[in-house]
Amino acid sequence: MTDKGDIAGHYAREGRLSEKILELARQHRVSPEGPLTVADLATFDQFHLRARQGTAELAELAQPAPGSLVLDIGAGIGGPARQLAESCAVTVVALDLTEAYCRDAATLSAAVGLEQKVLACCADAGRLPFPDATFDLVWTQHAAMNVPDKQALYRDAARVLKPGGRFALHDVMAGPAGPPHYPTPWASRADQSFLMPPERIRELIASSGLTELAWEDRTDALLADERAQAARQSGAERPPGPYMLYAGFLELSRNVRRSLVENRARVVIGLFAKPEA
Repeated sequence: MTDKGDIAGHYAREGRLSEKILELARQHRVSPEGPLTVADLATFDQFHLRARQGTAELAELAQPAPGSLVLDIGAGIGGPARQLAESCAVTVVALDLTEAYCRDAATLSAAVGLEQKVLACCADAGRLPFPDATFDLVWTQHAAMNVPDKQALYRDAARVLKPGGRFALHDVMAGPAGPPHYPTPWASRADQSFLMPPERIRELIASSGLTELAWEDRTDALLADERAQAARQSGAERPPGPYMLYAGFLELSRNVRRSLVENRARVVIGLFAKPEA
């Protein structure tokens, strides 16, 4: 059986991150005056591939209506939830297994005036503590890799969606060429990682009763964007980013890229709908 405390410990290994992020955001702020903004924090608080851009692309696909109630499963320290709350005028429940991340999410959201719009919740993704038909949108980015029982994850996501609601994902999945190189951002060791092939994920989501609206493997496009960005930044100083928070972060990022290049991992986005009652 998977030790959830071990997985949470992997993410909490650097302790509380909020004070580090607030200090870095003040030093490298996007907006030169006034209080800190979501954009100031977003330089450091989104750990998934493509960071802010990836969140914006998934939001464009999901199209949450203003006033919607959104559940972010595996929300980390709340970066995507804050971006969604600000850009789409929604309220987001930011759920994560790691208690330290939930405390950081609450602190950072309060720092930019979003404590009423981004609500941190510490809970297990496979046992969501919400009634049926609660959310307009359930959303997850780079979280399913740590969930061994994906059938429970997708079944519960479907359960808490309102009829007509949508489920959006942006996840790393298993490639055909073998396991990824470890350590990765989501796992120090292979026994903390639970990747599945994309087609198996599609089957599990379909078995939960959700209808597929969109499904796209973004791996090749992501790698092409990375090559173009590296060419543009050749010789320049590395811009600020999450690597400033974690010792060894760049090694983890290199392992992910190597795994993608070698077809040991794939990056997929998808959108599904719960049938109307």
